[in-house]
Amino acid sequence: MSVFDNLFLLEGLPDNDKEKIISLFDKPILFKKGELIYSSDNFVRAIAVIVKGKAKAVTNNERQLVMKELPSGSCFGAAAVFGHNNSYVSSVTAETDTEICFIKESVLTEIFKKYPQTAVNYITFLSDRIRFLNNKLSVISCPDAEDTVLKYLSSSSDSDGYAVIPVSMTMLAKMLGLGRASLYRSLDALEQSGNIIRENNKIKVIKK
Repeated sequence: MSVFDNLFLLEGLPDNDKEKIISLFDKPILFKKGELIYSSDNFVRAIAVIVKGKAKAVTNNERQLVMKELPSGSCFGAAAVFGHNNSYVSSVTAETDTEICFIKESVLTEIFKKYPQTAVNYITFLSDRIRFLNNKLSVISCPDAEDTVLKYLSSSSDSDGYAVIPVSMTMLAKMLGLGRASLYRSLDALEQSGNIIRENNKIKVIKK
């Protein structure tokens, strides 16, 4: 199975169109473990698809909050395309030796003209990213650790109020800009106050 099979840009297209589009992509570029791929002032105006390996995106500030882990098959960089801004929103670093295929702005323009559904897919993807980042901002702007943790759990919970933690507690602490001990103290305090109930790897948020 190709890493491009689940690429958002190709959703809803017949297989023969997908093959034609993939043939327009550049060959992957290798980044060594620890190498900076994107920074605020050094990036490519392209959608970057991770063909092999994994990377990590962090905020461009002193806290360097983890925005997202990027495994093979995922992508980043859509916010760097079709704009006049000369800076990128985060820094992306290779966690292992990583191969990346860059789908450049000029190629995207050609694809959008020939296959309009790809333009709709691109707009949908950006809209989802905006909502994701808005949730992130609302979490990290909370006044204290307990509020930060509760806001994250609430935004991550399903219709029944259950939030499944998709990463380790150490990684979650980094994502929220907290120390590991502070995260555990906050969870204990939230449970004691009746705001959450911990059930194995799930946490139920109690709506009040």
